[in-house]
Amino acid sequence: MKKCVTTVLVLCLYGCLFGISVPAQTKKTIAVKKIATKNVAKRGTLEMVFVIDTTGSMGGLIDGAKQKVWSIVNDVMQKPSRPAVRVGLVAYRDQGDAYVTQVLPLTDDLDKVYTTLMAYQASGGGDEPENVRRALADGVYKAGWTKSEKELAQIIFLVGDAPPHEDYTNEPDTLTTTAAAVRKNMIVNTIQCGSLAGTIQFWQNIARRGEGKYFAIPQDGGVAAIATPYDARLAELAGKVGETYLAYGGGSGVAGTEFRSLLQANQVTIEARVVEALPVATQADRAVNKAINSSAYAKDLIQDIENETVKLEQVKKEDLPDDLQKLSLAERQKEIEKRLAERKKVRTEILELSKKRDQFIAAERQKTGVKNAFDAAVAIALKDQLQRKGIR
Repeated sequence: MKKCVTTVLVLCLYGCLFGISVPAQTKKTIAVKKIATKNVAKRGTLEMVFVIDTTGSMGGLIDGAKQKVWSIVNDVMQKPSRPAVRVGLVAYRDQGDAYVTQVLPLTDDLDKVYTTLMAYQASGGGDEPENVRRALADGVYKAGWTKSEKELAQIIFLVGDAPPHEDYTNEPDTLTTTAAAVRKNMIVNTIQCGSLAGTIQFWQNIARRGEGKYFAIPQDGGVAAIATPYDARLAELAGKVGETYLAYGGGSGVAGTEFRSLLQANQVTIEARVVEALPVATQADRAVNKAINSSAYAKDLIQDIENETVKLEQVKKEDLPDDLQKLSLAERQKEIEKRLAERKKVRTEILELSKKRDQFIAAERQKTGVKNAFDAAVAIALKDQLQRKGIR
């Protein structure tokens, strides 16, 4: 009776995103299962929400964000304290557009974050001001932030090229919302795309009130995709890590088998469909994340054993994959050790290639001299602000 409700919710979400059906029996568990709230801040955690203008003029920035979300997270996860990272998104436009805001609450499922980013298309707008008031308020109040505590950094990046509608008096003022964020121990940064004069003062004031940083970057985001000789192999290795995924849980009988089979099938489908949409360089960044991220997969027996959140001998036989149920405990242990060894071998190769790739990219960036890009702005802000929150 301890099926993980978050896993079921993930299945339902992926079903919506990818057109995968979720059995009624699986859906029923949402209503009857409960799980304790996880303390995400124990080893240092970054919660980061991007509030992004998705109107017509923002196409270049959105494409850049799609390319760089993995590398931004990887940079944080490889810091000395190895913090966990959760990412949320708020896409915004204006009244009269297809939507005013769309919110993806904070999650450590980066495939979900990337899939959401992939769905963003620059459209709408027209007049210069946008509904920044609602967007920032949704970022502060609707993103699913964890209760503030030590070694938890909560950081917002407001990204856009146009000022707020000051005539939308039914929406909260941006500085009022920013002040509320600071009282919640959040930091608010602003990234201005382009050089629209009417935006600069607003963005600077928000960053100042938010105890964050203001950045001005090119209208297209300034992101330069640097291809390397290591990208293709890293992309291949990401698939090999995914092949070691082993679903568990669900209990006995047909329902349990169906539950595990669906998890396993969804992982294969997600791997194929997400990767299909990624440029090879971004696939390489994703491969690195799968190697360093201790929360890379949902309900994965191999990952949970490696993280020491479960022990094989404590997992009920009926919750194991069907092929493991047929084995003795000693034989199961041997099979798990074999799969762990496979994953570690692939991970080692990913990390070795990643070092060479990083050196190659650093050398290429020195040649171009580009510094005021979207990903560079985020990295500069995080370096200072993570330290401020006690995360090395």
